Amino acid sequence: MKAIEVNQKYEGIPEASGEIPLFGYVQPWSEYHPECNLKDKTKWKYFPCQTANIKVKGVYKDIEVNSNKWMEISCNEARISAETGGGPFGAVMLQIDDETNNVIRYWKEHNHVNEWNDPTAHAEITAIRTACEELGVYDLGTIHKDTAKLPQKGETSHCELYSSCEPCPMCLGAIYWAHIPVLVFAATRFDASQQGLNFIDEELYNEFSKPYNEKKINIYQSTCSNSLDAFNLWKRTEKTYY
Repeated sequence: MKAIEVNQKYEGIPEASGEIPLFGYVQPWSEYHPECNLKDKTKWKYFPCQTANIKVKGVYKDIEVNSNKWMEISCNEARISAETGGGPFGAVMLQIDDETNNVIRYWKEHNHVNEWNDPTAHAEITAIRTACEELGVYDLGTIHKDTAKLPQKGETSHCELYSSCEPCPMCLGAIYWAHIPVLVFAATRFDASQQGLNFIDEELYNEFSKPYNEKKINIYQSTCSNSLDAFNLWKRTEKTYY
């Protein structure tokens, strides 16, 4: 997906949703109710439509916000991906001018794991790759006018990411490595783990909190005589690109 030029005012992240009442609260729902086309008709009853996000107490404290157009575009991209055989995940990357606070352009991406036979081709990863490739940078936190391949009016700009679902640990790591300062997501990792979906995001979060000797895969730390050679070279070499 090539960048979509817009040059429109950015209103910022959505407003905080405020205190959610303990009783009587009904989360907004699009009422999208797709037909069930599973071949095994006996399974239909086990996969009802989800109408509200699952939020384990305390996990999302103080970060709950309402929606905006960018969040809705991201979720629409996820649905389109699912309709065309991809994973049900979408992402929108905004490039925002620091001086004017205008959205210069944005990228829409979705999950390409099945299409590319690439287990790392999640929506957030592909959005980061696409933006970095077109801009000619690897730091999306500060994009300088004189080094970026795409035009911008101000001296600096930055990117913000809207994801249809809470990023998995791999994608969250990529967001940190790209220095993206703002992430907004919609569905939670608990939503993604429900019966019929079975994505392992929540399992991965739990897995990464365990010590190495308790993880599901066998991991070893090797004592090797030249393990630090590259690090020693790197820190003693003048950096012109870091």
